Amino acid sequence: MKRVGLLIAYKNPNYGTMLQAFATQYIVESLGCETEIIDYTADRFNKHYPLDLGLFRFLIDAYQEKKKKAARTKFNDATFQNNIAKRKTSYVEFIHRRLHNIKEVSGFSNLCKLGSEYDAVLIGSDQKWHPGFSFGVDSSFRFVPKSVRTISYATSLGVSEYPKSYWRTSRKAWSRIDYLSVREKTGADIISKVCDNNIHAEVVVDPTYLISCEDWKKIFPVEKKFEDKYIFCYFLGNDEESKKCARRYANLKGLKLVSVVSNESYSEIDQEYADFLMTGESPDSFVNWIRGAECVFTDSFHGTAFSIMNEKQIYVFYRKNTGVKLQRHSRIDDILSLWEIKYRLITDKHREWDSYQEQPIDYTLVTQKVQSERERSMKFLKAALTF
Repeated sequence: MKRVGLLIAYKNPNYGTMLQAFATQYIVESLGCETEIIDYTADRFNKHYPLDLGLFRFLIDAYQEKKKKAARTKFNDATFQNNIAKRKTSYVEFIHRRLHNIKEVSGFSNLCKLGSEYDAVLIGSDQKWHPGFSFGVDSSFRFVPKSVRTISYATSLGVSEYPKSYWRTSRKAWSRIDYLSVREKTGADIISKVCDNNIHAEVVVDPTYLISCEDWKKIFPVEKKFEDKYIFCYFLGNDEESKKCARRYANLKGLKLVSVVSNESYSEIDQEYADFLMTGESPDSFVNWIRGAECVFTDSFHGTAFSIMNEKQIYVFYRKNTGVKLQRHSRIDDILSLWEIKYRLITDKHREWDSYQEQPIDYTLVTQKVQSERERSMKFLKAALTF
């Protein structure tokens, strides 16, 4: 059995991150490989970091930690803190239940030793190449010897514009990859531009789509979460107008509004606009909340993905993060374009729903396209893992 090292995000406190990590390991193992998740702790300020990115990565980390401290100070409400603590506990429990063979490694020399033990190393999904998070020695494959196959499956850049300060390092990293694919067409176009059209990246679906809806039901059995009919809101951004828009819809339709408490964008309106706040629940429970909803309002890629898998009428918003220069709208644009449902993007957040002429999603067509894209993407992954 061939051994595959997985470079996948799984520690971020986010439902999508957890679900794509699980799906990646599940699918690779279903293709007959033994997997190990590489949990790498990087060296700081040494020769293994590109000079143009090492300091920048350090500053990004410092900035993110400052934001977290500010959030902890701002949201000192005991109920909120208790809810977030429960959420973190559910994430840790999910990792223990659903992920396995996690290999912790610290330092570049140890990472190089580990890299030589695999038949292939695969990086995958969830913004691993987003500016500000790439390229370290792990995500650039610089620790992998030439005798080991390198694979990118559905890796996301997450932006529509790629800073030129990253081009040189990124070009080197992408040229090392034997089987290169990305999740968004925008990402493929960026790679082509950065590499002067000398490198082609295949566009494949997110790993969560590689598991059929019926198989997801076997993995996460269907469970009713709420007695009343409800709309489900999953917003990761901090735009209050999106939430007010959802509230007006629920009022008009006579539905309850269930919302996820997000530690990324919590504000006072979360306590006001929802009839029920979902707190402290696991990723499998998150999927069941979507399954039971009448419709879904979201600014999340994976909120959109699981809504489509479960054939829900969705209302999709661009995520708004105040103060963030590199917004991540391309992920939403590309997924809606892929399934030909761009008309479900809500740009007028002040609309009056009683006068809105809605075009429902025809899931006969969308499901056929999902199946076709799943088969095409599996063909790419099977080829990459055939030794």
